[in-house]
Amino acid sequence: MTRADRLSGLDAIFLPMETATQSLHIGSVLVLEGPPPPPEVFRDHVAAQLATVAVARRRVLRMPLELGRPLWVESSVDLEAHLHHAVLEAPGHDDQLSEAVVRIMASPMDPGRPLWELWHVDGLSAGRWAVVLKAHHTMVDGRTGADLVQTLLTERPADRPLQPVRAERADRATPRPVPTRTALLTDLASWFLTLPLRCVRLVLGAAGAPGETRRRVSELRLGLAQVLRPDLPPSVLSGPLASERLWGWTDADLAAVARTAEASRCTVNDLYLAALAGGYRRFLTERGEAMDTVGLRAIVPVSNAQPGHPGRVGNLASAMFVELPVDIPEPDARLHAVAARTAEQKALGVPAATAAVLRLADHIPAPIFAWGARRYGRAGQGRVNVVASNVRGPERTQYLAGRRVLSMIPYVPTAQEIRSCSAMVSYAGRLTIAITADAEALPDADRLVAAVASELEALAGPSAGAQARQEPTGCRRTLA
Repeated sequence: MTRADRLSGLDAIFLPMETATQSLHIGSVLVLEGPPPPPEVFRDHVAAQLATVAVARRRVLRMPLELGRPLWVESSVDLEAHLHHAVLEAPGHDDQLSEAVVRIMASPMDPGRPLWELWHVDGLSAGRWAVVLKAHHTMVDGRTGADLVQTLLTERPADRPLQPVRAERADRATPRPVPTRTALLTDLASWFLTLPLRCVRLVLGAAGAPGETRRRVSELRLGLAQVLRPDLPPSVLSGPLASERLWGWTDADLAAVARTAEASRCTVNDLYLAALAGGYRRFLTERGEAMDTVGLRAIVPVSNAQPGHPGRVGNLASAMFVELPVDIPEPDARLHAVAARTAEQKALGVPAATAAVLRLADHIPAPIFAWGARRYGRAGQGRVNVVASNVRGPERTQYLAGRRVLSMIPYVPTAQEIRSCSAMVSYAGRLTIAITADAEALPDADRLVAAVASELEALAGPSAGAQARQEPTGCRRTLA
């Protein structure tokens, strides 16, 4: 067993965090041009594409007595358990797709299998169809999930009609043998027996480089303060989660947004955060919330991965913690405030500091780490109340099974008492912002999506063409 076979501390933390009201599935929804391929042809095509993708054949193997972090092991793939087909009833509007996606994301996955599913959804209006990729947060984050989607796509349509393929299929690949219980116990014993040696080596290294040691300790203290300090006031945006979810999205012209960002000397991500700040301001004001008592802080993942490299399984992010200025009424002033705050986070080294905390987690004995994660989850983290993920997608038009991908829509789960989460993805000249919300606490989340769309237009102008494409639709989750 190698270090690469073991889940990182960050990957492993998502396993005990999942509860009956908190499923941790990352998703990507592709809406495609018709006509859709026959289900059996699509199944064979996907199986052939995934045959060379090792991460699609990896499952989690827990250590004996939970005394160590789980391992990634190769597994055979039963396509009947991973590839699914659904048909929407007429007329197949986007609200029906939204409801289907919420239902798909809510259902649990068998932890004894690779933690992903792919859904082929027919019946959308205007002859369209959709593909929904669902993967557990233990397996992917936004960046690695996008890379997994990319393995199914091409930049050219098929030269001839798609036919069933005879290439090696993912379900026919022969996996490596799973480590025996004796091997796992030996690995555990080795880890614990060498722990004192690693500690001595750490102390000697620190004594030999005191300047570097002080820098690393300061970095770690900064990271722990960012992650652990609960200081947000009570808000409708945070609290216990119910069992229903809502999900909707808005999109805009990427070129218009990029022009505004360049003219304002900020990034597209800054403009996205400013649109969220303005959207939440409108939404909360309409709800009668006093802006002078609302604190809004977003956790903004910062990926350490390089796009287009799907060989690594797991999460590859550090993070920033950005105060969203909902107290500022003017859109331009909010944008400048956001840009200043993200620049400050980078100048302080917050992404590197949170990465240091994640590295530290890899050296904590698994039982202690799992106990701490569960206690942290039960206590309510109180540090952030918004998630704002941003993933750069393909710049050129993509094709799947010979059909043009019209749009890419992200899905991120709500968790850790954060009642609304957002994600933005860019694709072929458009950017799409999707919001997932707790249906019981925020039953009017459709107004939040519309408010974000209005803020995008206010910042980037009418040429951005921002509009809420879907009022969020929820369904009751039935987790077994």
